Amino acid sequence: MNSFRVVFLIVFSVLLASCENIGVPTSKLEHRANVSALTDSNIPDHVSEPVGPAPSSVEYEGSLEPGNIYRIQPNPNSGFHWPYLLYVPTNLKDGMPILVEPNNDGLWGAPFETHEYWAAIRIEQLYIDFGRHLGTPLLTPIFPRPLVEGPSGNLYVHALTREAMEAADNRVARPDLQLVSMLDDARSKLAGSGHQVPEDALFWGFSASADFVTRMAFLHPTRVRAVAAGGLGGFPILPTDTYDGAQITYPVGVADLSVIADGPLNDEALRATPILLFQGGDDENDSVPEPPLDCSKYGSDSYNCEQAQFVNSRFGASTVERLPLVREVYEDFGMEDFHYLLLMGVDHSTPDFFVSTLVSYYSCILQVDMDCAKGTTVPGP
Repeated sequence: MNSFRVVFLIVFSVLLASCENIGVPTSKLEHRANVSALTDSNIPDHVSEPVGPAPSSVEYEGSLEPGNIYRIQPNPNSGFHWPYLLYVPTNLKDGMPILVEPNNDGLWGAPFETHEYWAAIRIEQLYIDFGRHLGTPLLTPIFPRPLVEGPSGNLYVHALTREAMEAADNRVARPDLQLVSMLDDARSKLAGSGHQVPEDALFWGFSASADFVTRMAFLHPTRVRAVAAGGLGGFPILPTDTYDGAQITYPVGVADLSVIADGPLNDEALRATPILLFQGGDDENDSVPEPPLDCSKYGSDSYNCEQAQFVNSRFGASTVERLPLVREVYEDFGMEDFHYLLLMGVDHSTPDFFVSTLVSYYSCILQVDMDCAKGTTVPGP
């Protein structure tokens, strides 16, 4: 989860949501933090850094006015079971693609209103970091992260995991398709207010959201104009079905993409998708459990035991160690515009000095320039 500035702490307990009781409450949090004081439970509650009241949003009533954050209600008939936020900035430029950041607050089993709260925080930050510079509409889905039975303990929808892709509950299954439906719905609403928006969108994500957006590019490359992603939990999905003589399945590789998605990898479209990845040199947030692993006692919400063993044995047991080998796989695949940067001295965060670099990357994409990712460098001191 991205770090937020600490302003104050508010302590109270919140009810945990279960997979059998996933609801969409209408109540709003009055503060940007609920920090649980419970110490007798091994299930984490809402634990995060408070940063003040959430930005206000308005319900969509048939038209969009610049300067507003709209909360769009779920519409299962249109393909999405959860609300999303749509920010129409006052500097919206004609023909700009939507910039998407999936919600990711790092909280599992939290009430849905908690995810709503942090999604509002993120879309406001998305405007501050990118939207005000680019003039793009902004979209953040509000997906849950419910508790489930099993070793993982939760359904990691925010990372677009295999378990989420294969979920039996239609409300949480295939979050990739739900997000595509949200994009189509947002495009229709924008068009109804006189703003024509292309089908392909820009994607930004950090940590679990980074996993989501990179996997989204593999699943729907024709709907993804470009990706920027950082702190990918140790290992981005690879554009190959085999490595070192072994078959690799989603989300490590794409050997069984036809089984969990809608068809095999669209190699040509993915190769043409600009992808910029970055990893902090001091980032120890790793979604691949470290060896040695005992599969009889294994539990992870990101990879099964065999996948984790494969990654650690073939690519290394640390995020930094894996980076050059991952970069090599992408380059061997023939990506037309790809870069994977190492930011020395950076922990699990997006440093302020790098935000302007990301803005320049997206600006390059919007100007239809070449080698936007390849030409990105780490800023000097």
